[in-house]
Amino acid sequence: MKKTKNKMKQHSHASHPETELRLKRAAGHLAKVVEMVHSGQECVDILQQLSAVISALEASRVTLLQDHFRTCIAPAISQDSQYLVKDLEVIIKRAMK
Repeated sequence: MKKTKNKMKQHSHASHPETELRLKRAAGHLAKVVEMVHSGQECVDILQQLSAVISALEASRVTLLQDHFRTCIAPAISQDSQYLVKDLEVIIKRAMK
């Protein structure tokens, strides 16, 4: 979502439902990891579930980033926008953390 003069503007893409689904899946896996740690499960099993969390989050990030480039960046390229440069800097910095 983008902020415009203290108001939140709705910002959505075609990939958002898929991204939401992936994030919910990651949240479910993470809850399972927490429960496994709490109940003293085997480390190998915990690590396997933790890998599932990381994979789901990575898939979400990639899907959202790809859609952002297709939907927001590509159209801005034709406009030679200064916003484009700042947006690319921010999105790359955030995606690389």
